[in-house]
Amino acid sequence: MTWGRKSLKQALFIWLVLPLLLLILINTFFSYKNAVDAANAAYDRSLYIAARSVAEELKLVDGKLKVEVPQSVTYLFENNIGSRFFYEVLDFNGEHLVGNASLPTSGELNANGVNYFSLVSFYDQEINGAPIRLAVLKHSLVESSAPKARPDIKGLVTIKVAETLEARKTLISHILRELLTGQTLLLSALTGLIWLAISKSLKPINGLSQSLENREESDLSIIDSQRVPKELVPLIESLNTYLSRLTNLVNLRKIFIGNAAHQLRTPWAIVKTQIGLAKKEVMNDDLSKIIDGLSKTADASVRLTEQLLSMTRAEHGYEIDLSKEIDLVELSKQLVIDNYSNAQKLGIDLGVDIKVPHLKIQGSEVLLSECIGNLIDNAVRYCPRGSHVTIRLCDRSLSVIDDGPGIPSQYQNKVFNRFFRGDSKELGSGLGLSIVKEIALQHSLKVVLESPYTLDCDTYRSGTKISLILSA
Repeated sequence: MTWGRKSLKQALFIWLVLPLLLLILINTFFSYKNAVDAANAAYDRSLYIAARSVAEELKLVDGKLKVEVPQSVTYLFENNIGSRFFYEVLDFNGEHLVGNASLPTSGELNANGVNYFSLVSFYDQEINGAPIRLAVLKHSLVESSAPKARPDIKGLVTIKVAETLEARKTLISHILRELLTGQTLLLSALTGLIWLAISKSLKPINGLSQSLENREESDLSIIDSQRVPKELVPLIESLNTYLSRLTNLVNLRKIFIGNAAHQLRTPWAIVKTQIGLAKKEVMNDDLSKIIDGLSKTADASVRLTEQLLSMTRAEHGYEIDLSKEIDLVELSKQLVIDNYSNAQKLGIDLGVDIKVPHLKIQGSEVLLSECIGNLIDNAVRYCPRGSHVTIRLCDRSLSVIDDGPGIPSQYQNKVFNRFFRGDSKELGSGLGLSIVKEIALQHSLKVVLESPYTLDCDTYRSGTKISLILSA
């Protein structure tokens, strides 16, 4: 069996059911054999009784052997047993006396068993091409006129009785049918019970798998081994050891990025200051273009540094107190004010559309500011001059809506990945929306992207709407 292609449930089921099927087949064979032997023994006993019945009709009177076998003996046997009945009586000298003379003679017989006592033998023979079961009884006769105290034994009379095998075959077929039916029902019931037992026994594994599948991407907490079967404890402990090592590596990476970003802030601030001083000097057009390019590169590098710091803060959000109640309405108003000046410089109409008086959520004001601020910055940065960017607050959601060029459908499932920028020629780091996603996960917010989007029953051909939806 290839374990990589079959589930554990299937493997257990096959390894349990196949041996069970083999054992049931073996049991069926021996049960059938024993039942057939018992049936044959019962029929042989009936045949012996029939022979004794014929023997009781033999009499020795004045040295002559007389026999009168009533027709009722044959009739009763055939009606009770269901097979054709034959009999033959041989005298003291082995000569035919009465009955069916076509039964095999003593010289033709090969005994295959002796039952009851030594004077009765049973044989499998044929008569006119039909198989029969033959019983040969040796019966001693005494002179009926002799005194009982001193019986005069004259000799042994041979009595043959035979029956065809229809009744035996019918009974054997019935036994086989009943046996197969019973064993099939037993196998079906046991198969169902085995499948049920395996499914119930493996339920903790399915629960563990579902629990791990439903975990957030950044959740590297250890797995509780108290609620799993003992056989899974070593696996859980190994997983927990791996998760602990992975957590340490992630924390080291976060610390490194945070420290590196902090260290980069001062040099870039100095570079920007020096660029500002350079711009005040008299210079030719070529040098001015170089300084302007250097200024844009410095601005992009500062932005990247700031976003690396934001990402570090977002990744450490699980260690920050998220229990403070934040009103997203008031926070959005403040963020519009903070970003309004930059939006005006870029020719963007930035505003807020408030549909509810309050929209409160528990979390971190710093992280939520980073989240919404990145949505605003992303919309303002990538929309052309003359576009509109609106923060809309409804009953259970906050949306940042723009009427810009929109996001191509092939990129919509990738824009939340780190450092993904698509075909944009604008300077940027590709971290803004990944920061939004990280902070949203920590605050149990669902992020929904629509491009193009439907607003107030009107469907826009372009533009982007990114919503943060509060959990119910």
